[in-house]
Amino acid sequence: MPIKTLTILESHPTAQSAFLTNGVLSYWHSEERPEVVNLTIDQFSENRQYRERTAVAWIILDQFGAAKFSNVVAKLQELHIPIMLTRTHEVAGAGSAYQQGIVIGPPGSPPAALCAILRTLWCQGEVLDHLQSEIRYLQAHQGGLCDQMGKIDEELRLAAQLQREFLPRTMPELPEMDFQILFRPASYVSGDIYDVIRLDEDHIGFFLADAVGHGVPAALMTMYIKRSLRTKEIDPDSDRGYRIIKPSESLARLNVDLANQPTEQIRFATAVYGVINRKTLECTISRAGHPLPLLLRHKGEPEWLDPEGAMLGIIEDEVYEDQTVQLYPGDRLMFYSDGFELSFPDGDGNDDQNQG
Repeated sequence: MPIKTLTILESHPTAQSAFLTNGVLSYWHSEERPEVVNLTIDQFSENRQYRERTAVAWIILDQFGAAKFSNVVAKLQELHIPIMLTRTHEVAGAGSAYQQGIVIGPPGSPPAALCAILRTLWCQGEVLDHLQSEIRYLQAHQGGLCDQMGKIDEELRLAAQLQREFLPRTMPELPEMDFQILFRPASYVSGDIYDVIRLDEDHIGFFLADAVGHGVPAALMTMYIKRSLRTKEIDPDSDRGYRIIKPSESLARLNVDLANQPTEQIRFATAVYGVINRKTLECTISRAGHPLPLLLRHKGEPEWLDPEGAMLGIIEDEVYEDQTVQLYPGDRLMFYSDGFELSFPDGDGNDDQNQG
């Protein structure tokens, strides 16, 4: 790091200004006095090295140097260098503020007083120099941190795009039923996943799972869950050559897969899976610790569906239950994950109850 200097800047050096500076600096003990550099304003403006080494500037102006004053002051203020300004015919008192960072030092003031101002500015300059070093250090680290945050942001956006590719792009279009989805992740990626599957000509499967946790680990787990869910299998004894797996059996198999994962990380999830016969409108549902599905009858009271079954990944031999309901034209069946009820508070404006 270069040695810092007290830089004396003059528009036109004279014997009178030399007498003034020597008299003032004589009150600064030589063993404590910093290195002093005498320059013209033009020399200082043209050489950046001088500016970088300057800790305190003493500007001595005569009537001919006023035109160059603004330019050199701007350069000094840009570097936060404190200044003592001495001008001929100065009317302000010693120590008066001229601008931010500029103190008046009239040529007629006692040399000891002007020396005291310079020493005070020198101490201030050391503090400012230390602060600027800290700022440069923080800015360097902030730049690296911003780069890292930018990379993380890009990676999360890619993860979100990948997760969305695992979601169905369109819903089955059937004359007797309609499927609607509301999917709003709280962050880049979601711990929820859903699917609506055309199992065969007569059966539609629908699935919703919520992985325990947040962020990318939960999102990765949802993709694993979707790939692991088995909905039908080859059955040589069947007329169709396959059989549709019951929802309870599908969840039981998925539960075994999660419980037996060779990893130290705990993998839990809630889920609900159902199969509906489009011809008979008979719907069979199984649930693994998931919020209760809500059946909204076109005619009649709403019903909560409550097939029993624990969260996935906890108990390997957990038994899941099927519940079959008969649907009728105009009925609506709603599945949701936890947190949905917080997004839609009740009508009386009492949000606190929903957030408990």
